[in-house]
Amino acid sequence: MKIVADSGCDFTTEMKNNSNIVQVPLTLQINDEIFSDTLDLDIVNFRNKLRENKKNRKTAAPSPQLYVDAYGGDEDVFVVTLSSHLSGSYNSAVTAKDLYFDDYGKKNIYVVDSKSASVGETLIVNKILELKEKGLSFDEIKNEICKFRDNLNTYFILENYDSLVNTGRLNPYVAKLAALLGIVPICGADDGHAVLTAKAKGMKKAYLKLIDDITKKCSDTENRVLYITHIDALEKANELKEVMMSKLNFKECHITEGSGLCSSYADIGGLIISF
Repeated sequence: MKIVADSGCDFTTEMKNNSNIVQVPLTLQINDEIFSDTLDLDIVNFRNKLRENKKNRKTAAPSPQLYVDAYGGDEDVFVVTLSSHLSGSYNSAVTAKDLYFDDYGKKNIYVVDSKSASVGETLIVNKILELKEKGLSFDEIKNEICKFRDNLNTYFILENYDSLVNTGRLNPYVAKLAALLGIVPICGADDGHAVLTAKAKGMKKAYLKLIDDITKKCSDTENRVLYITHIDALEKANELKEVMMSKLNFKECHITEGSGLCSSYADIGGLIISF
């Protein structure tokens, strides 16, 4: 079995070292400079450029041909993409499936719309691996992974409002006022859409508000694995991990570093969690 994931997925060290997991990169743009969001991207240099350029950022989904190339081989293929409401990556992957069938004949390829991003995708990839290790068939994994995906929760705790303003999700005047007051935005994934779910005065209160929301929505955290990804904010990620584990008692917690794509949208200092 092969797993193909776009670069909206934050790869763990284990995933990077697994030859059965293939990344398909999105294209990132800052002003006139183009970057391929590969595992080899100089993330320090990229983030420095993000710091210098708050507005002129663009991203582009992978071409279908990149997916066609990734599908090659005799293995069954599971594909995990960014939410179809956030990127054209899912549509490219589905188009590539048809192109692959036309050129090379049919085989088992299943494209999963993560309805999430970042570590939401990471969790789906790891779940596919777990189900395969249990000996489930291709069709059984398809059914189980959709149930797992629909039960995931993803949140974004942002350092600033720039990405919300630039994507048209928040009025610039409201964002400026909130920033002056030190109000931290908390966003969530609602059926694949990114929405502003709460606001709090300061980061510590944001953590407590997040915990309160999770407590209301999820009663089985002790059976779930928590992933936290950070955008050049390891200290904050560790602080959040300590708070989350003490208050919600997750089964495990892992911290990863955000990809170029996630850095573009969550921005410097941003945190993304999924469980």
